[in-house]
Amino acid sequence: MRGERHALRAGEYLVSRACRRLPARIREERYQEWLAELPVILHDSGVGPAPLRVVRMLAFAADTLRGTTLAPGAYAYRGAHRGAHRGGAAKTIRWLAVGVLLLGALLGCLLALLAYEGYLIDQLVAGASLTFAATIVLVHLASLAASRIPRWDSATIRWYSMGKVAAGAGLLVRAIASQSGWGHPLLFAIISYVGCATSVACLGVAVVLLVRSSPRSSTLGGSASS
Repeated sequence: MRGERHALRAGEYLVSRACRRLPARIREERYQEWLAELPVILHDSGVGPAPLRVVRMLAFAADTLRGTTLAPGAYAYRGAHRGAHRGGAAKTIRWLAVGVLLLGALLGCLLALLAYEGYLIDQLVAGASLTFAATIVLVHLASLAASRIPRWDSATIRWYSMGKVAAGAGLLVRAIASQSGWGHPLLFAIISYVGCATSVACLGVAVVLLVRSSPRSSTLGGSASS
């Protein structure tokens, strides 16, 4: 089912992020071990209905990330999750709680992103606010600068930020022109539409980069470079 494939991809992404924190010589082994657990949990009919299995699988994947984050050496983490989906009720409750929190956080981020994009469209249609446009430009310029720092380097964030800077700049020019009475309003409306179209294109590139960077390619790439 398509929903199961999406859930597995989300679980694989979390596991791949967890494995990137492990020493190189055990990274691939742990990745394969934890990855093999995901479909087992997802198809374990004894756990309950499909939504519960999805939550439990995502909770397991999130727990690998939590465990590798909290265990600096990571060697003691070897086999910590092997067969863990068959554990007791306490672990089940913990995983369910983690899974619900994870799904809630993902849903919250998605709703916030949709609201943000919706407000941008509203500004584009109804007329740009000078304060809002300037805030977009400044915030995403800072985000773009941060994405150049090696520790936080991210092509996905870089492209997303460039798009939002373009959209904000178009809205900012339109807002300044509107308040100052410059030129024909249609000209600056076109400029703002071009900025938002550029933002949509950059968002598409960011989504493609995000999909291509996870889950397996990032882990194997890290192993090969090590």
